[in-house]
Amino acid sequence: MANLQQPWKGIPWTLRTAGGETGPVTWELVEQELNRLGPREDSFVILEQQRGEGEYWFIQSAVALAGPHAGAYIVGCGWSSPEGPALAEWYGDYAGALARFRRVWEEGQVDFTGFQDLSDEIPVNRVKNLLEITCLEVGPLGTNCYILTERAAKQTAVIDPGGDAPRIIEEVRKKGGELKYILLTHGHYDHVDGLPELAAAFPEAEIYIHQKDVYGTDPRLFPVQRMLEDPECPLQEIRFYEAFNDRDVETKDAKELPFGSLNIHPIHTFGHSEGSVTLRVSGGPLFCGDVLFAGSCGRTDFPGGNWEKMMSSLRLFGRMSGDAQVFPGHMGATTLEEERQSNPYLRQALGSRP
Repeated sequence: MANLQQPWKGIPWTLRTAGGETGPVTWELVEQELNRLGPREDSFVILEQQRGEGEYWFIQSAVALAGPHAGAYIVGCGWSSPEGPALAEWYGDYAGALARFRRVWEEGQVDFTGFQDLSDEIPVNRVKNLLEITCLEVGPLGTNCYILTERAAKQTAVIDPGGDAPRIIEEVRKKGGELKYILLTHGHYDHVDGLPELAAAFPEAEIYIHQKDVYGTDPRLFPVQRMLEDPECPLQEIRFYEAFNDRDVETKDAKELPFGSLNIHPIHTFGHSEGSVTLRVSGGPLFCGDVLFAGSCGRTDFPGGNWEKMMSSLRLFGRMSGDAQVFPGHMGATTLEEERQSNPYLRQALGSRP
C-alpha cells in the first residue's frame, strides 16, 4: 500500500456524524456514536484532522448496505498526499472497528493489516494515472499546445496546434498509438495555424471547433473558414462542438468526446471570442484557451470579445467544484483554488450580479 500515512501528532480532532459537527470531542462520545451505527444511509462516524488548505487525515466507519461486504463494518482511512488523495478500507465486525478507532484515539496509530488500498478508485487519481499531458510552446506568440495521451487505450489528442506543426507531429508520433482528436479552444490564428499540416499528417483525426469561431468571422484573426474554402488546403472536414453551457444547445443534446476510458467535456466559455471553449477531462484538468490565465483573464477587445460574457465565464469557473488543474493557452498552469483566492478578475466575477 503506497504512502501509508498515520494521524498527525498534536492536531485536534473533529467528530462528524449525520447530525453535524460535534465538539469538544471525547473518547466516550466517539464510542457512543460508533455504537449507534446501523445499516442506514445516514449512519456514519468520521474523526477528522485538518492541518492546512487541502491537508487532511480521517478515519471513518459505517455499515455496508450492499455488495460483498453487506452488513459488515467498514473502517476507512483517507489522507492527502503529493500523489493525490489516498483511501484504505478494512471490513469486519463491530469489535474490530471499535478497536481501530480506539488505537487511533489513544496512540495516534493505525495497524493497516487487512486494509485494502482503494486510492486508484478515487476519480482524481484515476484521471492522473491514465492521462499524460505534454505542453509545447509554439508559434510566434508562445501558444501552449497540449498533447494528451490516454495511456491505457494509447489514444492521443492535440489541443491548439498554433504553429510549429513539424514539432507537434514529431511529438505525437513519439507517443505512438492513435491521434483521435485535434481540438481547438477557439479560432484565433495563434491557436490554429498548425492545423493544415496536422490534418495532412493525421487524416483520420477528428477536428473540433465551436461553430461561432468559423463562419462570419474576420479571416485575418479567425482563419479556419479560409482554410476550409481553399481547395489546396489539406483541411477539408471539421466538426463542431455540441458544448455544455451553450445557449444554443440544450443540455440534453450536449456531447462529451470519448477518450479511451476517459471523456472530454466541452464547455462553452465565451468572452475572449464567441466560440471559446474549455475542455475538461473526466472532471479533472481544464484546458481553457485564452479565457482564464494565472492571475488574469483573456482580452475582450478583439472581434467577438465581450466583457460581460467574460465575467459570466469566469463566474462559471469560480463555481466549479474541486481544485482542478488549469492549463491556459499562454503562460504557466495554475489551479482553480489558487485563482479563486488570488485572481482579481475571477473574484470580481464572483462578486458581481449573476
